[in-house]
Amino acid sequence: MHTIGRFAPSPSGRMHLGNVLCALLAWLSARQQNGEFLLRIEDLDEMRCPRSFADLIIDDLRWLGLDWDGEIPYQSERTAVYEKYEAILREKGLLYPCFCSRAALHAASAPHLSDGRVVYAGTCRDLTPEQVAEKRRKRAPATRVRVPERTITFTDGVYGEYTETLTEECGDFIIRRSDGVFAYQLAVVVDDGLSGVTEVVRGHDLHRQYAAPDLAV
Repeated sequence: MHTIGRFAPSPSGRMHLGNVLCALLAWLSARQQNGEFLLRIEDLDEMRCPRSFADLIIDDLRWLGLDWDGEIPYQSERTAVYEKYEAILREKGLLYPCFCSRAALHAASAPHLSDGRVVYAGTCRDLTPEQVAEKRRKRAPATRVRVPERTITFTDGVYGEYTETLTEECGDFIIRRSDGVFAYQLAVVVDDGLSGVTEVVRGHDLHRQYAAPDLAV
């Protein structure tokens, strides 16, 4: 299999040593296997991720001697692409509006995992059209995807086999915020899929994210 690795920073500030380590490991792994190495800028939230920070990251990578293949895609310029896949999910009946506030999501009654993360309780999953219309008059909704009752297993290059039951350890997650900004959980899957990425180097704190379903990309 032809290896395609990538480094995809969010330019909310200067790179730190953890970013540098991930970039270096991803680059070394791809180049060692005679594969491709891609750079992508994950600036979905343009307010938090100004282009000036992205330029600094690119300069830092060049200073470190790292190179990449092809042009650099900026997620802030790819809204139309994400809307296409959002429409596919909607046609499949996999999306629903969520009106829950951040405070409600972190209430004591919400299910928590051992690491403190909150699994969405499905509060808005089965609202009737009338209930949705009423709530829309008071609050703009986020958009969530219905995860199936399915167990995902993959093999991590460092930690070995990893298994997660989506409904218990992932839960329905947001793919578009109430302000219209697409979430990382959709954009990263779409971009990795379209780019043919085969290998991802990330910190252990993000290990669970790669058990998410492929969202039909």
